[in-house]
Amino acid sequence: MIETLDKTDELKVVRQGKNTWTLEVPAEVCRKEGFAEGTLASLTFRNSGIQTSHIRPSAETESFLDRVFEEDKEYFKEMKRIGD
Repeated sequence: MIETLDKTDELKVVRQGKNTWTLEVPAEVCRKEGFAEGTLASLTFRNSGIQTSHIRPSAETESFLDRVFEEDKEYFKEMKRIGD
């Protein structure tokens, strides 16, 4: 059975090549599957099929994001409050 996800997240193409597309995995899918937000998925068309892989954010990237969030925590809380 195919589960339909809420249409709150759209696929974002990060890079497109001749036979390969790199997409940002929607936040909803990352949460459900236990991936870090910002995970990328690579889709390559080859030999009449699609090969996939996921690319997790590097430890350096996650550390940077954690640091930015911590420094601007009050700002992010206020933005969330305004958006709700």
